[in-house]
Amino acid sequence: MSIITLQCGEYSNYVGAHFWNIQESEFEYGNDAKLKSSNFNIVDHDVLYREGLTLDRQVTYTPRLVAIDLKGSLGTLPELGDLYQKQSVPKLGSLNWSGDTQVLKQEPGQKNDFLKELSAQEDIDSEKEMDDMVDQDRKQIEGSSQTYSLDDQVNYWSDYLYSRFHPKSVLVVDSYQHQNTTHPFDMFGLGESLWSDQHQDVGDQVEDRIRFFAEECDNLQGFHLLSDLHSGFGGLASKISHLLADDYSTKGLLTIPVMPPTVPEYNFHTCNGRLANSTLAISSLIENGLVTPMSLAADWFPLRGRFRNLKNIEYNPDLPYHSSAVLASVLDTMTLVYRQKEKQAQINDVIAGLSLGHRNFSAVEATLPLDFSGESSFEKDVFSTPTSLLPSSDNTRDIIPDSFPTLLTVRGVLKSSIFENRSSKYKQLQSAEDYLECCAAEQLTGSRPRIYCHTKPLLTKKPFPHIFSRGVSVDGHILGRDRGPKENVRMVSLLTSWNTGPAAGSSVRDLGSKSKKLKLGKMPRLLDTGTEEDDWSEAVERLETLAECFLDD
Repeated sequence: MSIITLQCGEYSNYVGAHFWNIQESEFEYGNDAKLKSSNFNIVDHDVLYREGLTLDRQVTYTPRLVAIDLKGSLGTLPELGDLYQKQSVPKLGSLNWSGDTQVLKQEPGQKNDFLKELSAQEDIDSEKEMDDMVDQDRKQIEGSSQTYSLDDQVNYWSDYLYSRFHPKSVLVVDSYQHQNTTHPFDMFGLGESLWSDQHQDVGDQVEDRIRFFAEECDNLQGFHLLSDLHSGFGGLASKISHLLADDYSTKGLLTIPVMPPTVPEYNFHTCNGRLANSTLAISSLIENGLVTPMSLAADWFPLRGRFRNLKNIEYNPDLPYHSSAVLASVLDTMTLVYRQKEKQAQINDVIAGLSLGHRNFSAVEATLPLDFSGESSFEKDVFSTPTSLLPSSDNTRDIIPDSFPTLLTVRGVLKSSIFENRSSKYKQLQSAEDYLECCAAEQLTGSRPRIYCHTKPLLTKKPFPHIFSRGVSVDGHILGRDRGPKENVRMVSLLTSWNTGPAAGSSVRDLGSKSKKLKLGKMPRLLDTGTEEDDWSEAVERLETLAECFLDD
């Protein structure tokens, strides 16, 4: 089974960089029997990765990925990557020119400490040396005692990117400049018009790159589409979504719109602009596949100080490097159900199961890390206390679906031990899965839970940010005492709840309600960038129709 991933926009690429780092931290090297056991070797990496050859006939293993961003957003990352070819300055003698010549060479961007350490491991001369040294190199990079605080050193998503990409993976939009305030790529309509921009033919380029990866697949099952909600990339993602629905109609499509928890400036135009962009993007994306927005913002309309507080996590909401790490961790865990080696589900089946009753808008909730230090237990409140990663999902009053599917994933726990220590009330149950699903059903009113358990925890080695509170131990436990000042959390347990229940209904209802109150006459920027009043009315109507699907008949 194969899945192609698309990332549209700066913040989605921040999330993607962490996501691909997590995937590569799961790679196992060597012949350690413990690593080869099913308890630890849980991920089928062929679902997201492809094998290829460089010009030197060296085997590569890279993501099936198309990542789109603006000009000037890559930092030190070359657009074509450096895995398949190195960029070099041509020799003067090789130029077909008899006149005077002058070489102008732009100095490369300054690398931070983490990237410098990566560069130090890249001078490997032969394939044999690669085989002999790859395990040692990774241990040096991920496991060395040297640690970094990259909070002040991350200006681009490539500043902490470990993974290597294929030359067709990164697509730079030349029509807009990164962080250009005089010609910003800030509205939904700009993304739609960019699709057919004759200057660069972005739509054709995206289509060609998707086809390149799709034709390599023996069994293409579907797509992951990550996209920024708060900018013009929402409009571009809408076009991509419709392309996939037309050209790959039998394949599953999971769309994950993302946005930072804060905005650079809290004023009328930026706050209403984010609300308008979210409305137009969500209303368009829900026409195809399953839409699962993710953000640490507490509300669709941004308000100063309104972001999610996570127990045992101390993140800076103004740093995309921090907030995107949380979203990537959750995304990795929730999608394990169709990326795991054993009892692997199909992405189409997952999407269809969650979208029953035309509820193709879902919520994700998470607990990171799991805390069993007090009276919390799987029999008491573990399943009822995760934090929602969906804006405006807290007001579930009057939204009581008759029943709703919930896909629960728990990692970093030994299910056999949990099952053996169950109370007498559950002694008649025959398996750990039955026991945990019974506990979840009791805690989640109206839920039809399905649970998946994995022993291996989420690895949070460098360059994962230092966002865990001092009370979290190196191996992710809550011990009631602070870990050492030079100790970093290397792994954590994690619970995700992926559902189309009251939280999703509350969120889409609130988005539709707020959008209906928005006065387009006070937003000339929205109208000037191509959105018409009829388009807006239809978008709000689609959200209101979707919200009705979450009400109890």
